[in-house]
Amino acid sequence: MAKEPGELKWIEDLLPEHRYRRKSMFGGFAYYFDEKMMLLIFESKDKRWNGLMFPVEHDLQSPILKKFPELTPHMILPKWLYLPISTEGFDEVATEVIREALRPNSVWGSIPKPKNKKGKSKKQDEVSEKIDTRRPRMFSDEPVEDVLKKAKKISDLKNLGEVSEKQFAQVGITTAAQFIKLGWKKTIQKLAAHDPKHRHSLYAYALIGALTNTEFSRISDEEKAEARAFVKSLPREKKSPAKKKKVSKKSTKK
Repeated sequence: MAKEPGELKWIEDLLPEHRYRRKSMFGGFAYYFDEKMMLLIFESKDKRWNGLMFPVEHDLQSPILKKFPELTPHMILPKWLYLPISTEGFDEVATEVIREALRPNSVWGSIPKPKNKKGKSKKQDEVSEKIDTRRPRMFSDEPVEDVLKKAKKISDLKNLGEVSEKQFAQVGITTAAQFIKLGWKKTIQKLAAHDPKHRHSLYAYALIGALTNTEFSRISDEEKAEARAFVKSLPREKKSPAKKKKVSKKSTKK
């Protein structure tokens, strides 16, 4: 894993000096201001993970997308807005978006749920919950059973949005109840069989989080390990006979 950003290192010059904290995350870099995660940088040959990502509550995305049409809900994590490095005028757009995101009282960003520390009393936890008014709705502590029971649409679940609804519908999953009944493993099998781009551990994290009402990056290490192992076990897309035949012809000519 890279210790420093490469091509996108200049992005850090746009951030207020000494105010942000950087953390490695999923092969990229997450940037926090106090407890609020505002930005992720990914540098990869995979076009789905090469650019900037901004966490924004799904129900707050519409006006942002109108103002910045270059942004798009990420194809795997639709509650994150994505700016691919291939975007025309990327430098100018990135600069404008970051300035907008860092404005005081901005709706951009998210506050991950803190992990419970050993030795911390239940009473202390309750006090912390009462005074932390900055936490967005997507990080609410409503019981999982209640969240799943209330959910009607796929987008009612954490980590999933309208893009996910369309992707689920393509494999015959049209309601939250169907997804809950299938479970994340059978669901990702169907999705990956339909479109290989879903054969990704981060997508599995999102599905697990949806079924446990947990932000995808906060699922347990055990769940992450299980997700990686399961995704790795999924069959890869096979080359069609036509492609194989074409390759063999080229090799014969050589």
